[in-house]
Amino acid sequence: MRLLNTKTFELRFFPDHIPDYVILSHRWMTPGSEECTFDDLSKTPISNIESIARKKEGFPKIQGACNLALQDGYEWIWIDSCCIDKSSSTELQESINTMWRYYASSNICYVYLSDVPNSNDGWESNFRRSEWFTRGWTLQELIAPTSVEFYSGDWKMICTKLEKYEDIATITNIDPRVLLRTQKIELFSAAQKLSWAAHRKVTRQEDRAYSLLGLFNINMPLLYGEGRQKAFLRLQEAIYNSTTDHSLFLFRYSLHRNDQPLLADSPTRFCERAACKQCPGHFREQIIKNTLYNEILASERLSTQAHEQILTTVTPSQNKMSTTLPLLKYEEVSSQLVFLDNMSYRPWATHVAVLNHTLKKNPGGALCLLLCQDGSGEVFRRDKYSLGLLPTIEKLAPKIQKRGVVICPGPSSKSEMGSFKSRFAVGGDFLEQDWACTGQDFHKGQVFVEGNFKPYFEIWTARNLRSSLPVSPAEVACQAGDPRDASVAVLLQLINFGDDWSIKEIFELFPSKGSWGRRSLYLSSVVVDRCSIQLTSGKRLSVGLRRLPAGCRPAFPVSVWYSYQIVLKYV
Repeated sequence: MRLLNTKTFELRFFPDHIPDYVILSHRWMTPGSEECTFDDLSKTPISNIESIARKKEGFPKIQGACNLALQDGYEWIWIDSCCIDKSSSTELQESINTMWRYYASSNICYVYLSDVPNSNDGWESNFRRSEWFTRGWTLQELIAPTSVEFYSGDWKMICTKLEKYEDIATITNIDPRVLLRTQKIELFSAAQKLSWAAHRKVTRQEDRAYSLLGLFNINMPLLYGEGRQKAFLRLQEAIYNSTTDHSLFLFRYSLHRNDQPLLADSPTRFCERAACKQCPGHFREQIIKNTLYNEILASERLSTQAHEQILTTVTPSQNKMSTTLPLLKYEEVSSQLVFLDNMSYRPWATHVAVLNHTLKKNPGGALCLLLCQDGSGEVFRRDKYSLGLLPTIEKLAPKIQKRGVVICPGPSSKSEMGSFKSRFAVGGDFLEQDWACTGQDFHKGQVFVEGNFKPYFEIWTARNLRSSLPVSPAEVACQAGDPRDASVAVLLQLINFGDDWSIKEIFELFPSKGSWGRRSLYLSSVVVDRCSIQLTSGKRLSVGLRRLPAGCRPAFPVSVWYSYQIVLKYV
């Protein structure tokens, strides 16, 4: 472990026999601002008045933490921004996998709230709205240490974690017993712990999963670039493979309309705040109703059963999860089942998966997932309203059979369907005259660019997110003319290929009996974004389709924006 000396600002590595130290928890400065890094403190001694680190915006924070530690009698402090050599992937991975232990072993954790100007704000609105409470990494930094002290931007103490545990529990939705340390973190279900991380933000999307490793006492390789969903699925696999905690199946919300996956795609799906404004209500289905995670209890089956493995396979065309589950035939237990959504008999169900969790009011029972077996006998479907309760399980135990199951969400998933908006405009030597499209929602408008209003054409196209193919073919026709010669005009037909558009056919237009006749000059059966044609006059025309900046795209991939310019130039 590498620590920073609070007197000399020098870094020192301790392979073992770690001295007493304090630790800093802070909100990293916004992009563009400068934190003091390992390189800054390694190259030039920070005690040197010309040190690069002293000139950085983050230095006063390092200096303030060291001064506070010295006042408290500590010679050593750990600060993530400068005590980890992030140029070494091995050290970064080791540090992230042991981060929980770093915080848990510290004597005091100083929480520096740079967005709370002074301690007089105390528990007023500025404190409650501090970004520190919304960040992914700070969840473990709040829970792991025994002693946590909160400081304002001027380094004045506001309070301690134990002093204001009720307020912190309200802000974070964390169970107060965790903050008071009156109940071990291991005794809380995986689902409840994930609910504490439901809407926490991170800079790198994979960190939504990696920042939770310590919370579950697991290690796993870090694969930056794998994406948010794959990282979170790997995290759940690691949790399940070490605990076989069935509460992972009890996510509250889903983007799938009917048949559900076995595991969630994000911690957000475990959110249990009432009327949460951050959850995308019109894009979600509620899977669990009328039951909170603190009402769920691990049954004796959790401690006595053998650990099972779960395997997820996620590709653009496949999303299946396989494991071994204890099953009962639905027809044998249907009369005893209590449905937690207040609905009744499920005629489609063929089996009941007996989970190792129950309700506190039914300690001898078991929560159950209702499954429907397909014709092959290997694949099962899980309906969105699939949670039931067997009030007592003892007499049914001899009938339980453990077998391998494969859970596949159905094709009616909302997450598989989306739409994207494409905006087109004409540039070069021609001006647009008219637009048309086939079977899609469209809009014509004008945008103010460089002192002039320029027309554009927008079209919404439905698509299948899994295959990236449009649900139905979409075509756009653009008529454009030479503003210097009214007799010269062309008609371009564009066709949609997934998220991309291609030039399909180009016609030259000519006056004919009071309207326009047309002559085909170009036809393509493959994806094309640039070509050249020769007009009747002998002039050659270069035709191009180029992507332009489209502004901010939505984070959720149901709607994506693209902007194109059709460039028509004489060559």
